[in-house]
Amino acid sequence: MQYFFVDESGDAGLTNQGSAYYVVAMVQLPNREPLVQLSALRDELYLSPNFEFHYYKMNSRQKDEFFQAVHPLAFRVRAAALIKSRLPLKSQSMSSTELATSLLVSLTLRASPLDIANDVLVLDSAPDSFVQSLRIQFTQAYQREGRERPFKKIVSSRSKYDDGLQLADMMAGAVRESIWENDSTYFRTFSNKVLDLWRADK
Repeated sequence: MQYFFVDESGDAGLTNQGSAYYVVAMVQLPNREPLVQLSALRDELYLSPNFEFHYYKMNSRQKDEFFQAVHPLAFRVRAAALIKSRLPLKSQSMSSTELATSLLVSLTLRASPLDIANDVLVLDSAPDSFVQSLRIQFTQAYQREGRERPFKKIVSSRSKYDDGLQLADMMAGAVRESIWENDSTYFRTFSNKVLDLWRADK
């Protein structure tokens, strides 16, 4: 059994007040144990043991040290990215929940059944209504495809206390920066671990 941690950069809302982009990163790890690399990094940088690694709150030195620290770590990344204005007209009326769940289901479907089946999906502070909607969409999609369910359990967790979610946040931020700011400094450090980088607006 594997664990898949999901976090995002930007927001899934399609109103003019939201971000122009939306990125979802799914990080695969073998368990939910705290990552010793992150614990050691907090000590090295003289940070609180409860410090949360968050891409947009960290300075350049912290980011440099973070991506160097996780380089030896065994993990995989799948990500989806889109510019909202490029979505098809039929998608422009979707709610934020509909867009987020649809993108996550589609990203999962792109993986082989040999890679994702009966695993655990961990979401960042997702409300019960979102989790329920996601379960329904997964069930419907996989029944249509005649595939085994990807996740036997979908749970919500707080990123402050979950290293897997913090890792997913950092991956999402680096993917966004690589695509829209044309700066792949951090993305290159884990590009060999990326199984799928899907431009969902193309």
